[in-house]
Amino acid sequence: MTIPNSVTSIGHYAFSTCTDLTYVTIPNSVTSIGDYAFQNCRSLTSIEIPNSVTGIGDAAFAECDNLMSAVLSDSINTIAQGMFFKCKNLTSVTRHLYGYSENGWHRGCTME
Repeated sequence: MTIPNSVTSIGHYAFSTCTDLTYVTIPNSVTSIGDYAFQNCRSLTSIEIPNSVTGIGDAAFAECDNLMSAVLSDSINTIAQGMFFKCKNLTSVTRHLYGYSENGWHRGCTME
């Protein structure tokens, strides 16, 4: 699924439990991803967050069972707790963690 360029924010629970969602293209117009926005999207295999996104809410990608890789932009200054909670197949997260402090964003996945 491709999110339209007119979208500036992905709201809380926007795609939660869309179990057939296999991919999502987030445009540069999006600046924030809300709490639980993609929680339980069990068919999602990878995600790339564009440079325009500066904040990601609680458990935004939690329980995405088939999520294997994520690319997070350097512009993200807020990653809430449990972002990848129980993403049991997640094996690759690319991100420069300048100023990062542990808050459990990857708890319950193979990255620990």
